[in-house]
Amino acid sequence: MTSDVRLGIVGLGNIGRQHLSFVMGGDVTRARVVATCSPRSPDFDKLVPDRHTSDTPRHFSDLDSLIAAKVCDALVIATPTFEHARMGAAAVAAGLHVMMEKPLARSAYEARRWIDHAPDRVCVAVMLNQRVHPDYVAIRSLLQSSAIGDLCRVSWTMTQWYRPDVYFKVSPWRGTWIGEGGGALLNQCIHNLDILQWLVGMPLDVTARCGFGRYHDIEVEDEVSALMTFPGAGGTANASGTVVASTGESPGTNELVLVGDAGTIRYDGVRVTLTRNDPPVSEHSASTLEMFGSPAHSVRQVDVAHGVNQHAVLLQNFVDAILDGDPLIAPASDGLASLDLANAILMSAWLGESVTLPVDREAYQALLNERIAQSRFRVPENLAATIDMQQSYR
Repeated sequence: MTSDVRLGIVGLGNIGRQHLSFVMGGDVTRARVVATCSPRSPDFDKLVPDRHTSDTPRHFSDLDSLIAAKVCDALVIATPTFEHARMGAAAVAAGLHVMMEKPLARSAYEARRWIDHAPDRVCVAVMLNQRVHPDYVAIRSLLQSSAIGDLCRVSWTMTQWYRPDVYFKVSPWRGTWIGEGGGALLNQCIHNLDILQWLVGMPLDVTARCGFGRYHDIEVEDEVSALMTFPGAGGTANASGTVVASTGESPGTNELVLVGDAGTIRYDGVRVTLTRNDPPVSEHSASTLEMFGSPAHSVRQVDVAHGVNQHAVLLQNFVDAILDGDPLIAPASDGLASLDLANAILMSAWLGESVTLPVDREAYQALLNERIAQSRFRVPENLAATIDMQQSYR
């Protein structure tokens, strides 16, 4: 393929409109939005007032009609979570490339069932945009260079995802098992869980407790506390991990701490700090005669260049993968890991016991199906909610 990628944007809610504006506004090159799909026809001049083209995309009210028209090479699917698996399956069956908004589906089981059917020539990506967040890229580089030595402990407090009641009240699907398949873990913290395993790998096991509807009138989790065990490097002892998450705290915190034998990386949501031990803890502990001594250490703030449009970067990568064969930053197969981790945390909370990974996807799906069977979409309230999407990117 040498011409521009003909894109269809499926779903014109909050995030779908963002993707539309990035492409039509010129933040993504070698791609044209030729079609949109949503129940209501959009006003493109209002949605993208600074669009770089006078072309008006063709609008479809349903996905089947869009696919049948054969006007697209690829789809960006940004619909409610419960529609992801069905729409993804329909798209890849038609040979269309797919960029799926996070998460891939309500569970890893559902996601696997549709991404496995994608032909080899079809690119299937997931919008895990924080993989290009400059701070996390810098942290990953430090870990890969063994800046802190063997990992001993990791903790992440991710309570900056505060959502007021109106967020749920205006939506029929948010905060329900049938609509989302989960809450904080599946919607907001799926980014953190992806970054966690991207940085240090998947844990061996997880033990968790969740608050279901603790802060909001919802069915799903809005508070999470999880204890994890990660495999040690090079035969060393296992590393411990903790994850704390909430959508009901304010002011919230985004605090990531990675402790290694040779130092510590701290991230407070604003800056990355590296502390280096000299010598490493293991050497100092084995050799010192100072009963209350500790290794000498140095501290420096890591220089990180910000100002990245993360969503546009992933959309551009998706286009480049289609046209040039570039490797995807977030292929759909990678998106299964964060779903597995979210599913394991929920499973542990439901069962009241530790869950080993890889998680039993079929067993988890059976437990989720029980909750979906009792779940209902809510009747949305007609509230004049104000929306600033930039405040959602935390």
